[in-house]
Amino acid sequence: MSEPALDRSLFPVAESWAYCDHAAVGPLPRPTRDALVEIFDAQMRLGKKGLAPVEAQRDAVRAQVAAAIGAEPGEIAFMRATSDGALLAANGLDWREGDEIILAADEFGANAYPWLGVRRHGVRVTLVRAPDERVTPELLERISSKRTRLVAVSYVGFNDGYRNDIAGIGRWGRARGVFFALDAMQGFGQLPLDVRACNADFAYFGVVKWLLSPHGVSVVYVRRELIERLQPATMSWRSVRDPMRFLAYDQPLHPDAQRFEGGALNYPGVAAFGVSLDILTRAGLASIERHVLALTSRLIEGAQRGGIEIKSDVRPGARSGIVLLDRGRADVDELTARADAAHVGITVRENGIRVSPHGYNDASDIDRILEVLC
Repeated sequence: MSEPALDRSLFPVAESWAYCDHAAVGPLPRPTRDALVEIFDAQMRLGKKGLAPVEAQRDAVRAQVAAAIGAEPGEIAFMRATSDGALLAANGLDWREGDEIILAADEFGANAYPWLGVRRHGVRVTLVRAPDERVTPELLERISSKRTRLVAVSYVGFNDGYRNDIAGIGRWGRARGVFFALDAMQGFGQLPLDVRACNADFAYFGVVKWLLSPHGVSVVYVRRELIERLQPATMSWRSVRDPMRFLAYDQPLHPDAQRFEGGALNYPGVAAFGVSLDILTRAGLASIERHVLALTSRLIEGAQRGGIEIKSDVRPGARSGIVLLDRGRADVDELTARADAAHVGITVRENGIRVSPHGYNDASDIDRILEVLC
């Protein structure tokens, strides 16, 4: 195999672990950890003056992430969790009784509960019986109605790694005036993302998994034309045009998506995310994708030789960096303990064994996983 797409020396976890559990939590690269320590030391020693420069980095990181996903900086807001982006759209759109939302029945809760909650407005939520059926343009053409207003999907499924045809779904929605909401949590970081190319109206993702960053930060993209249409569900003092005019309550909202951020942000987390994102974009998301798919090919081939069933869809267009393997008769707790003892990072659940390598992993990591499983 070729050399890893990401510099392996930046990831101390690789010194002792074959860590392939990025669909759960991504380890911090050393420069990201160092940036956090520097930030907290500055606040410890200087108080407000130590934190002010960190707060000032917010808009630079906003521009950085916008460039990475094909957006404009004014279309980007920072929030807390992936579900915050879905909640922003779900609670901000002007629903009418009888409207319809379509989503898959195997979405992670962060991209399910916000939409299910809209049923209180008389909105009908249609659940596609995934994984037996997938949300494809062909299926949408068959099951949608004149009242379909929004389709919500994940870029990559958290359970089995299925990669949705987001470009096709986006084209279908744009041609019919149906909103497209994209949960990119399990996709962006191992795969490239271009919100303009896939015609997303809303996109949202936390940064703690494939983006190798701290908890408590998420990114929300709102297409420019929709910013004024959304009612800010978390409006607070930083939602206005000039938040430092503390008592000017009658001033207008900020014209950009940052109106949705509400109050103060997790500024250390945003700054640290900027460091990790720089590492990823310098390496190239397309290069990371190629390397990760090569690693999962090695895993799939080795598992098949060992008699392990592959539960993920292995067709080229459907594959991602997440592979779900059958666990056979292995006990969940026992297999987890065996993997932990071997310093092998995977997720074992009732439905199977989830393996999710990243750009710094190499063939030896995959081979260590196979030794534990086969």
